[in-house]
Amino acid sequence: MLLGPPVLGSPEAAAQDYAPGEKLTMINCGRCHKVSEKDRMGGIGSTPSFAVMRTWDNWEEKMKAFWTYRPHPSFTQIEGVTEPFPEDRPPFVHPISLTLDELRVIIDYARSIEPADLGPDWELR
Repeated sequence: MLLGPPVLGSPEAAAQDYAPGEKLTMINCGRCHKVSEKDRMGGIGSTPSFAVMRTWDNWEEKMKAFWTYRPHPSFTQIEGVTEPFPEDRPPFVHPISLTLDELRVIIDYARSIEPADLGPDWELR
């Protein structure tokens, strides 16, 4: 029980800094994708942000199977779903390892993100 405001850097303070699922999403997805305004300079410029992905009609289906879309299979493991990486061919980057429950938390968080306003003339070509 807190008797005063959370101490900066404490678990209580960290919990207040992030929406449910946001921290898990930033840790696992934020190295490539911009996740929220908290990481406004994060991600890789050539990857879609979560807000842009939310504009896709099939965003949820794609997120439910994201590890099957390139480049994700080369560094992503879903516990009980994907095969382990071959010992002679380890991932080229630090791997992402998630449970299906963690993936559900990430998808739930993504639902809370407002789709990006791409403007009336935007069209995927």
